[in-house]
Amino acid sequence: MFKTNILAKDLINWNVTSHVVSIIILTIGLLILFFIINRKLKKADPLKKPKGILLLTEMLVTMIDNFTVDMLGEKLKRVSPYIGFLAIYLFAANTIGLFGFTPPTSSISVTFTFGLTTFFMIRYYGVKFKGKEHFTDLFKPILLTPINIVGELALPISLSVRLFGNILSGVVVMSLVYTALGLLSPIIELLTGFTFVVPLMHIYFDLFSGFIQTFVFILLSSVFLSNATD
Repeated sequence: MFKTNILAKDLINWNVTSHVVSIIILTIGLLILFFIINRKLKKADPLKKPKGILLLTEMLVTMIDNFTVDMLGEKLKRVSPYIGFLAIYLFAANTIGLFGFTPPTSSISVTFTFGLTTFFMIRYYGVKFKGKEHFTDLFKPILLTPINIVGELALPISLSVRLFGNILSGVVVMSLVYTALGLLSPIIELLTGFTFVVPLMHIYFDLFSGFIQTFVFILLSSVFLSNATD
């Protein structure tokens, strides 16, 4: 009975981290956006040119489809929804810091989830298109077998750590900047030139870096998937 009460107490008093809050807000925001797009698609006239959010959606879908075909070929065009999901979610997660939230991708558990998903997708399509050769290739040449196996197992780690490290570094730098501004608040009037630089730093660490890291993750995932199915 005593153990049951402790367990119930632990379940009730669980802590919600800033990353979890950001994930919830981001997920709700994307669901609302997708719901709006879906309603507009159902009401849209197929004989008229799309405009507004429908035009942007069509441009994004076309761009993702073309990118997938160029990188993976027609045989893996079915992967384009996953590539599109990565593009939308990772970019939104990387840049949510512009609105004062903690980027979910500054948590290794989040980035490792995406890395692990890509890893299993590579294994699935590798077996589907190459059969047992997908695994026997690891033993060619035989002397490099340990290196080949370690390289494959390290793939999700390298993908996740690269994204995690770059986003976390931006969060740390901006936190240090705001901490410094707080300590120097008594003479803040003399630092108007420096405070003007803060928005520019947000543009670089949140917007530009967020876009670059999203593209790098998608590009590497596509390259690894292409290599596994050739």
